[in-house]
Amino acid sequence: MANCRKDWHWKLAHQLCKDAGMIFVEDLNLVGLSRAMLGKHCLDAFWGQFFTILEQACFKHGVYFQKVSAHKTSQICPSCGLETGKKELSERTHSCSSCGYTTDRDVAAAQVVLIRGIAAVGHTACDAF
Repeated sequence: MANCRKDWHWKLAHQLCKDAGMIFVEDLNLVGLSRAMLGKHCLDAFWGQFFTILEQACFKHGVYFQKVSAHKTSQICPSCGLETGKKELSERTHSCSSCGYTTDRDVAAAQVVLIRGIAAVGHTACDAF
């Protein structure tokens, strides 16, 4: 089972590298996540192993890889930067009361990760699109 998972991680990492010029991931506290409510599921996903494999695949393909702060990624509006507050896991939609931007919660968090990654590289979010 472990070899199948590792093989799938490598295949996924290579596919991601073929489709991207830069890859940014949240610098997650994996130990803390493993002790939380969904701890068993986090451990089963082997995120730490996947991030290591992804970093190696990025190096091999010449793709820029960087971990960015995971601090409040699901609580910040990617459109205006306003902190929208803590959300329950059951709340799957991001809705900003300030600018009116509405999207899936995971998409909004991914956009915040992208904005942080692009800023760390020294560009603006507009350069990414």
